[in-house]
Amino acid sequence: MHLKHKISKSLYQAVREKYECGLYRDAILAATFHLQECIRMKANLATEQIVANPLDSINQVFGMPKPLIQVNNMNTVAEIYEQMGFEQILLGICQGIRYSRVHGECYDNEKSANAFIVFIDYLINRIQNNANEMMQEIAENQQRA
Repeated sequence: MHLKHKISKSLYQAVREKYECGLYRDAILAATFHLQECIRMKANLATEQIVANPLDSINQVFGMPKPLIQVNNMNTVAEIYEQMGFEQILLGICQGIRYSRVHGECYDNEKSANAFIVFIDYLINRIQNNANEMMQEIAENQQRA
């Protein structure tokens, strides 16, 4: 798999140095830090707000009842469940992928790095695209009113 052609340019730049050297654990960590930065920027949080406690920040940014970042319009039960699930996925990325590699020995290979990084790219795209679409929809609704 040519990872460079499967993910966004910005994420590839974040992981490129480690990935191309075969440091797959570090490439995965770089991807999680890039995800965190994308969340921080989209939610308009100061760096210290999200770095102090990433788990609390994820809850604040994606949690109910009024998330700072919505991954959909939250008009239906299914969309509300999707929002809550998205929050849980991001918490899982933090605890199950990032923290396990920061606080313990973990030896990743290219296959696991590809899987994690492509999935993180998907999450970043959902955060960026749905937030943009929602802002556009709100602006259109305000113009109609």
